[in-house]
Amino acid sequence: MSLLAVSTGIAIAYAVTLWGLLLVPMVITGLKRQWLLFAAGWLTLGLVWWIASLRLAHPESWWARRFYGGDKLSRARERYGIAAS
Repeated sequence: MSLLAVSTGIAIAYAVTLWGLLLVPMVITGLKRQWLLFAAGWLTLGLVWWIASLRLAHPESWWARRFYGGDKLSRARERYGIAAS
């Protein structure tokens, strides 16, 4: 029996896991407004999305507004050169 011959249920589980491993960092990268890294993620089969999902978000992004406090938001503004509102 070949190792590649798997049941349909296992194949579906593999597919769902693969999409989960790619979809979660892809969405986070988009919510952080990291558009250049978002595009690079398509070329690197998702590897860059994992890196971008860990980086500081753009200060005007949904992610920053929702999850960042004053200190982290000011760090984001410094990094992206945006004056405090």
